[in-house]
Amino acid sequence: MGEGGGTAFPRPSPTLQTRLTEAAASLHEVRGPAALARLLAAAGEPLWLEEHPWLRQAAPELEKLGVKPRFADAAEIPQAHTAVTVALGAMPETGSVMMGAAGAAAARLPFRARRHIVLVPWDRADLTLSEALELTRQSGALVTWLTGPSRTADIEKVLVLGAQAPGELDVVLYQPEA
Repeated sequence: MGEGGGTAFPRPSPTLQTRLTEAAASLHEVRGPAALARLLAAAGEPLWLEEHPWLRQAAPELEKLGVKPRFADAAEIPQAHTAVTVALGAMPETGSVMMGAAGAAAARLPFRARRHIVLVPWDRADLTLSEALELTRQSGALVTWLTGPSRTADIEKVLVLGAQAPGELDVVLYQPEA
């Protein structure tokens, strides 16, 4: 945990780590496009990215590492190993990340992947429930609160991860400046 160099940045709430672990998700901390590319390169290919400035900045760094990122701007998204999207924020109290209304391709992207990596802006990683509700209201669009990987227990009451969406969720607290 904690990649990147330079000045240390504030620690996230320990509650966020605890709640994400309880929900079978992981938490990483990264600063700058080069450190983000190193983390994403280890995730597995094919690697599909939401069209977002942070991910566009990481793309050349990924290519230097021998990874060819693909951006979700096509009408049809093929099956992906890893999908990377950007969240609005995170709520330690529930261990949830808030997913905003992305473009059509990016919105479908996580449903076509085994693993979902969500970048959370560092300064929005410690939202209270009331702050999260206010941010949802201000967005003026659909906001999904994602807590852990997809799970179901419909069949024989046996918990199955990844039945309707990714079976792995990695939350990355991201600070764009290197």
